[in-house]
Amino acid sequence: MNIKKHPVWKNISPLKKPAHLARFFLAKNLARIYPRENFIGITGSVGKTTTKEMCLAVLSEKYKTIASRENIDPIFNIPATLLRLRLNIKKVILEMGVEYPGEMDFYLSLVQPATAIITRLSFAHSQFLGNLEEISEEKGKLIRQLPMDGFAILNWDDLNVRKLAKDIKAQILSYGFNEKECDIWAGNVRLNGQETKFELNYGVERVEVSLNLLGRHFVYAALSAAALGISCKLNLVNIKRGLEKVFSAPHRLQLLEGLDRWLVLDDSYNSSPAAVEEALNVLNELSARRRIVVLGEMRELGIYSEQLHRQIAQKIYKDRIDLVLLGGGEASFI
Repeated sequence: MNIKKHPVWKNISPLKKPAHLARFFLAKNLARIYPRENFIGITGSVGKTTTKEMCLAVLSEKYKTIASRENIDPIFNIPATLLRLRLNIKKVILEMGVEYPGEMDFYLSLVQPATAIITRLSFAHSQFLGNLEEISEEKGKLIRQLPMDGFAILNWDDLNVRKLAKDIKAQILSYGFNEKECDIWAGNVRLNGQETKFELNYGVERVEVSLNLLGRHFVYAALSAAALGISCKLNLVNIKRGLEKVFSAPHRLQLLEGLDRWLVLDDSYNSSPAAVEEALNVLNELSARRRIVVLGEMRELGIYSEQLHRQIAQKIYKDRIDLVLLGGGEASFI
């Protein structure tokens, strides 16, 4: 992608554009000094930020590690992260979120990671990226560029992610809940108070992990971080120690205590159909006399928006939620 054609670029003040172009140039050339094996790219439709935080916590048990920061558009975040490189930094974790066609090409023009993690592929930013095949094509560019001695860490429970495996030259590390098909898998998953506990398995090794996050879907992020740790020669004890240091990022299914023993699951940072369904699953697992859902519209879904909002309505009805409060816009389809 020619960055000058990027939609975000058009909104930047002309006075600031030369400075950004200079940063892109410096970041690209600085990254070339370091081995590709130092760089890890994360992409997918959901779960990227939590996965990044878990990967950072795990690798920091052994290596001096940095990661891209939160809430900054990746076209600026990735160059800014690369400019933080220093000689003592051994691992760099880059969240490579994609909203527009060709965006991954721009990231890969700056840096080509030797390790890639795919979280899950589902409808998100479909207004710009199109259908699931087009979403997979754009995000799959990250793993197709991997070297033969690199690692592709894939969510094997997601059939859309699994389809990408045929295009990979690198070594595949699969993760999920199926012990017969996955290299790294989780067993005995359960919610316990404000924690999610599970057994982390790799070969004949096993450790019990207690995540400070609430929800079975967070186990996928933990498994991907564990796979990354294994690829970087960490043992399961160190991986467990790193995972148990991670807490919910603000507004990403964050459990808050309200008055009179109310609990609030705050997942208001952003949303997509897959994320809403996971939040509803967590709500349904919690012991409660009454369950209330407050939803705004899910944006950037394009021609699929009505269909996907109605799917959420069907799940709410199936889950027998007591009360639903809706915002404006396309939330009206619910």
